[in-house]
Amino acid sequence: MIRLYYKLQIYSILTLAVVIILFTFTQCDPPKEASETDRFETELQTFNNRMNNIGQSMEILDAMQNELDEVEKLRAEGRIDDAEFNTRSNEIKDTYGRAMARQKNTAPVSGLPQWARELGLSEPVGLILDQEFSQVTSANNADEGFNSVLLVYLGNYNTAMQEAQRIASAARVPLSKDFLEAKEITELYSSTPIKGVAYMNFDPFLKDAPINISITVDETGMLTISAVNVEQMSRQFERSRPTGN
Repeated sequence: MIRLYYKLQIYSILTLAVVIILFTFTQCDPPKEASETDRFETELQTFNNRMNNIGQSMEILDAMQNELDEVEKLRAEGRIDDAEFNTRSNEIKDTYGRAMARQKNTAPVSGLPQWARELGLSEPVGLILDQEFSQVTSANNADEGFNSVLLVYLGNYNTAMQEAQRIASAARVPLSKDFLEAKEITELYSSTPIKGVAYMNFDPFLKDAPINISITVDETGMLTISAVNVEQMSRQFERSRPTGN
């Protein structure tokens, strides 16, 4: 039960982390006109930069995980209560999440792009867009090559829950299987109900949809809307792979 509940809590930060790591794969293509030697050196430098970015992202995730584990240990030992655990874990996720967002800063995002609206997605009412966390890529940008958007909104918890339900219903995005499982187990074995919600049209790390969509709310009221065209992304990865001669 704890594992399922914890997994639900970090859906938003994992979504952000995955998208930021994807950004590191889609930057700085080598010039089209160059000698073989120059092209090799450019591709090598680009590859090294990408690996460094991914390494830094993974280091941030590892550090965040270690701190969350320590806080979970304190709660398990009875040294802090649930309220203190929630406060500390939220501060940790916010701190490390913003560190990852700043690591790969992109152009400010003002809202949903048109292709995302055509999926039936809309923006929440009564919440504030957090531009530092929000990210977008475009298939029309040769350096990015695929459509993706991650919008993060802050505000009242109840408003976020209502808006998430409305947005998910309009876009026909169902409740996550993991969320439903965690909710069911919590209702059977715990007197404390789960806070937050997760709507997803795919199974994380198991099965993709043509466009992965998730709408999540965490226990603080942070609402996250994510959509990634995984077919375009796969093609872009293939194009960006160094080719041997």
